[in-house]
Amino acid sequence: MRATTTPALSARSLSAGLAVAALTLGLLPGSAAAEETRDAVAVRVKVADQPPVDVATVPRVWPGQLLEAQGVPVDGNDLVDVVRDGREVSGKRKRLRAGDVVRLTDVVKERKTKRTSVRRGLVEVPTTKLEPGKRKVVRKGRPGVRQVVAVKTLHNGEPVKYRVVRTKLLRDPRPRRVLVGRKPYAVAGADGLNWGALANCESGGNPRAVNPAGYYGLYQFDLGTWRSVGGSGLPTAASAGEQTYRAKLLYKQRGRSPWPTCGRLL
Repeated sequence: MRATTTPALSARSLSAGLAVAALTLGLLPGSAAAEETRDAVAVRVKVADQPPVDVATVPRVWPGQLLEAQGVPVDGNDLVDVVRDGREVSGKRKRLRAGDVVRLTDVVKERKTKRTSVRRGLVEVPTTKLEPGKRKVVRKGRPGVRQVVAVKTLHNGEPVKYRVVRTKLLRDPRPRRVLVGRKPYAVAGADGLNWGALANCESGGNPRAVNPAGYYGLYQFDLGTWRSVGGSGLPTAASAGEQTYRAKLLYKQRGRSPWPTCGRLL
């Protein structure tokens, strides 16, 4: 039911209609209509946000039939409740009895489409080409755009629910890219550990150490692990400083676990 009301919905119109019906029935004593009048029950009708109206109806009628007889339009979205003795009833119990309250809630569903911004994000890239702590923006980036389709539900003109039914990314976000200066081979959170002790335990402090089982350098990297932290070639071909740097990156990822025996020395 739409929010706008017709004259048939007003308390005055409902009362006037009932008065005319009662007068007509009263003029025909002994008729079937007069019998119906004697058997009629009083119920209260509350339509949307209008004042309640007391009406008479035959017992056991469905609330929707009563509203239709009173000229109250009801569509598939509207809610028709029956309150009996202060509690809502359902199913077959909704057939009307004396003293029931029929409550019609006008339900409107509005479908809306809007565009929202998607955060661009930030990518920080450590570099030794800038002084430690210096920052340089190399790409400003841009936010993305997302289309959102939602349904807003209103009861008697008041919003009660907002549900997103579909989203679509119209433009991908591009992150802001910033270079961050650092000391050579510095890794925040790993610089203060005892890397010398770890290297002495793993390889005797020899950056060219090779284990026949496939482990190389100061920290006995295998090739897969070395490459996972950005290394190329053999670890033994890298400087001791680079090997330590790659070990720090590995520590940031996995803690002491790559060195199950010697990691306790860090």
